[in-house]
Formats: sequence, structure tokens, C-alpha cells
Amino acid sequence: MSSVLKAEKVSFAYTRVPVLENVSFDVQSGDYVGIIGPNGGGKTTLLKVMLGLERGRGKIELFGTPLKQFNAWHKIGYLAQKSPVSQARFPVSAQEVVLMGLTDHHGSGVSVGELKQVYAAMQQTNTRQYAGKIFHDLSIGQQQRVLLARALVSQPEVLILDEPSTALDGTSREMFFDLLAQLNQKYHTTILLITHDTGEVGKYISKFMYVDKTVVFFGTKEEFCHSKAVAEKLGAFAQHTIDHLHNQHGHCPLGGTCQECGK
Repeated sequence: MSSVLKAEKVSFAYTRVPVLENVSFDVQSGDYVGIIGPNGGGKTTLLKVMLGLERGRGKIELFGTPLKQFNAWHKIGYLAQKSPVSQARFPVSAQEVVLMGLTDHHGSGVSVGELKQVYAAMQQTNTRQYAGKIFHDLSIGQQQRVLLARALVSQPEVLILDEPSTALDGTSREMFFDLLAQLNQKYHTTILLITHDTGEVGKYISKFMYVDKTVVFFGTKEEFCHSKAVAEKLGAFAQHTIDHLHNQHGHCPLGGTCQECGK
């Protein structure tokens, strides 16, 4: 596997207040990374720095290319925590929202090729039936899937999502996470997902990243379960609940009986 997102000793501060300090990690092609951590721990800022939306210090590489030289943005799909499209109230159709995600689209005309890309992304996210409907007439769950189609329309190799399930109900949340899992497993899309739905995301991801101003932990679910650093942050009970290995195997992967979780 090859490196797609790499950080070495990255730091960032707002008006001299440190937000990120000495952050290092290497995300490989095909990874599904769940990014967790406390509020104010720098998770969203980290993604913005990696995408060049904020300027930090340190070394950042995208697909092996230094951030300052990177120009293949069609390889990366980004769904922000607060999308300008969701907040605006102008009458735009769901299809037009998805079209906005084509980085090389210019002008008012739409080519046959672009329409095919839009419809393919909407088919992929089960939103094709909403193409002609006004975006703001859709439910929140439907809107979020349309925005995911917008992030996918350029067929990115990496998908970055910041709290995409915050406003979703339980059923919509499960559908959304199932869809992400399909993208990762069927199309090998690399996914970085910031979430507070730790009880859900552990079922799907391949790796955890715990961010609290620095990377406290980055590794597989099995390594997460063994990590003393994570146990100190979360407590052993939460640590073993989040990784979902107990639900899968029926016992504590640490071996024997876990006094904290009772398995």
C-alpha cells in the first residue's frame, strides 16, 4: 500500500494559542480511519491544515507530493462539518449541488460527461431519485447523502468527512455509515472520518486516530484495545466498547477476563 496523507511534526496555533503540536502520522491507501478525541482537541483544525485550508508548520504530503506543490485536488473529496450549501437558502436542485463538486466544471453549461458523473455519484449514494428536487426540501439525512455525492462526484481516492452524522437520526446514521463502509470495501476509497459516534464507527473502520492537540494514538483496532495511552484518556471500559472487538469475538482481545468490561 502507498501513502496518501502524511504529516511530520505538524503544529498550528490560533493567535499564539497552540491547537496542534508535533503531529505525525501516515495514512495508507485503503485505510478507513476514525478520528476521535475531545472537543477542542484539534481534530477539525488538523484536517484543515492537511488540506491547506489553514497554514501550519511542519511537513505535509498528499500522495507523496508536498502540500505546496499538490494540485490533484480531484483525488480528494471533502465534506465539511458545516457546508455552505446546507446553510444557504437559494433554490438549487440536488443535482446542481452535486455538480458543484466537479472541480474542473466551469460556466453554466453542463456536458454529457459531467451529467454522467453526477448521476453515477447520486446512484452510488442512493440519491438519484432526488436529482430534480430542491435541496432544502429534502430531509437532513437525504441532504447529507446528496452532499456525500457532491464529495464523490470527481471519483476521489480519498474521502474526508467532519462529523457527517451529527444531525442524523438513528436510522439515517446507520444508513450513512453503511454507505461509507461500502465505499471503502467495494471501491477501496480511503476514508478519514471525524466522529463522536464512537459506539457506531468502531464497527466499520480499520484504524483509530485519537487526537488531543497531538496524536495520542494511531493504529489498528487491535492496537487500540492494547493501548495504555488510550486507556488513560478514555478509561478501559470505553476503550474496549469503542473498538467493537468484544462484540465480534465475545471476549477481551487482551486475553482472559477483563475486569473493566466484564468479558
